[in-house]
Amino acid sequence: MKYIAFVILVCLGMQASAQEVYSSSGRPVDENNKTRVKKDKGFDASNIIFGGGFGFGFGTVTNVNVAPIVGYRFSDNFSAGLGMGYQYYRIKNFFTVYDPSIGTQTRKPLSSNSFSPSVWMRYVLWNNIFAHVEYEHNFINYKEYYNDTIAPGNILSQNVKYNAPSLLVGGGLRQPVSERVSIIVMGLYDVIQDKYSPYRGTIAIRFGIVAGF
Repeated sequence: MKYIAFVILVCLGMQASAQEVYSSSGRPVDENNKTRVKKDKGFDASNIIFGGGFGFGFGTVTNVNVAPIVGYRFSDNFSAGLGMGYQYYRIKNFFTVYDPSIGTQTRKPLSSNSFSPSVWMRYVLWNNIFAHVEYEHNFINYKEYYNDTIAPGNILSQNVKYNAPSLLVGGGLRQPVSERVSIIVMGLYDVIQDKYSPYRGTIAIRFGIVAGF
């Protein structure tokens, strides 16, 4: 009877040992899983997103813009971050003023600079289709030319500054080109439509390349 009890205890002990599987590090697999889950819940540098878009055009209208971004992928579908846009815009012969040195009207260009810090969020809806929401505040300045009303022969200029909020809502497509890098295209609409908004009455089309999204 004692022998039978001993055999049963040994079998139970072997079964308990078999249920606790050890890895090559000597730690139980369950403990490794707990460590991995704990790590997954913390900061992961591989989830950092960076990149941005750029564009340019030359001729009667010169337009150069860059928009770097940085963010973090909080889940497979949701990411958020910050951006900073810069745009240089120039139109030849925009202002018409009288030039007494030549005795007729002349044209002066419009040259503007704008800086646009932003906060953005993206959510993948299905496959490579995602929704995008972004709050952007535009700080714009340019030089304005005009004739002096007191002495009309004088051509004066002044720096004009203004700012405008924009809430851009829309979506886009991403086309992966490697395991971590994608090309994206977005269509966004400014729902605020401030009178100074650079997106007033238009759909903003953006192209870019990002890593980590």
